[in-house]
Amino acid sequence: MKTVNRRSCLKLAACATFAGSTAGLFSGRALAAPASEGKGKGKAIVIYYSRTGSTEALAKMIAEHTGAALLKIDVKEKYAPDYGDMTYIARDEVRANARRELETVIPDLSGYDTVFLGTPYWWGSVSVPINTFLMDHNLANKTVAPFITSGSSSPSGALSRMKTLCPQAKFVEHFYVPGSDAQDAKADVDAWLKKLGF
Repeated sequence: MKTVNRRSCLKLAACATFAGSTAGLFSGRALAAPASEGKGKGKAIVIYYSRTGSTEALAKMIAEHTGAALLKIDVKEKYAPDYGDMTYIARDEVRANARRELETVIPDLSGYDTVFLGTPYWWGSVSVPINTFLMDHNLANKTVAPFITSGSSSPSGALSRMKTLCPQAKFVEHFYVPGSDAQDAKADVDAWLKKLGF
């Protein structure tokens, strides 16, 4: 039988201690907003812009249900606080296909398979901050699940714009609700997510 000396015993003990400590480290959730692991969908992230809080309410519901990471898009130059003034600024920007420089630092998205993409509906399109984001990140080869809020309009124009800017993405069924109903939409959001497999 091979003799085990004192130095070998110490090495074995050190390895066992390290393995035990790293098992505890990596078995837990390291992120405050961990990526979704549900039903073979891979990692997911919720990316959204919200000015009044309606789209943000949906984004948080989605993140809570799926365990996905949450990323709020914001701009360096803020919009006018008055809704009436902001509406006309947004109209002119949408018509001009304008950009607004983003304040948000966009992380590496290569590790995410599914993107829940949220925006308010602005003048027949997506919000300008989301338009800017998609101009720079076309989400190629990712599954995109849009969620949209508006005052009363159909979301068709926003969906069309997303698809134009992300021609290589796979779009799945969207979720839409009037902004005034967003805070109370949890049951509908959960049903939509379950239908998508989350």
